[in-house]
Amino acid sequence: MIHVLIVDDHHLFAEGIKSIFRPDDGIEVISHVTNGHAIPSVLESMKIDLILLDIDMPVIDGIACLDMLKNKGYTTPVLMLTMHQSMRQVKAALEKGARGYILKDASKAELVEAIITTSIGKNYFHPKISEQIFNYFRGGTTKTAAQELTTREKEIIRCLADGKNTKAISNTLFISEHTVKTHRRNIMYKLEVKTSAELIKFAMDNDLL
Repeated sequence: MIHVLIVDDHHLFAEGIKSIFRPDDGIEVISHVTNGHAIPSVLESMKIDLILLDIDMPVIDGIACLDMLKNKGYTTPVLMLTMHQSMRQVKAALEKGARGYILKDASKAELVEAIITTSIGKNYFHPKISEQIFNYFRGGTTKTAAQELTTREKEIIRCLADGKNTKAISNTLFISEHTVKTHRRNIMYKLEVKTSAELIKFAMDNDLL
């Protein structure tokens, strides 16, 4: 039986993952924490064969958790379970010692395979990002965050750079304010930025303005 620790700040998601496993899967979720700082105490008090780790968490994110575990000398295999599939996040996780990387839209069969594979120290990558991984190690090119932006998203970035607020952008592009907010949220997610200043800097650095 593979004993799993889930580190994710969403309780319902963690409970959902825990509920999908059956005894014949050979996997059991025996603990769930929402804060990465709680990982060491769990590792000291329980037999954990694998850490299933999210990237986006408050207080300390998944990449910082990997760094912390490495610095403290823990060697428990870590499988990243996240929504992010950008090469920047994948690269950061691998550099910090993650054994595998799987997306949250994976099937149960894929998740079981990933857990079994990484728990014995082998690498596993979600099919959606495996080609990106291979390209990276072959020295090839991967799709950049800027290339993932739609034409409409680029228009909104230019409007933001011009100092327009949500209402002004709505009037300029003839779309609803709700649509503007949705696009903006998607842009921030794709580019992995948290503020307008970071967004504008990215746009300038990548010739989007």
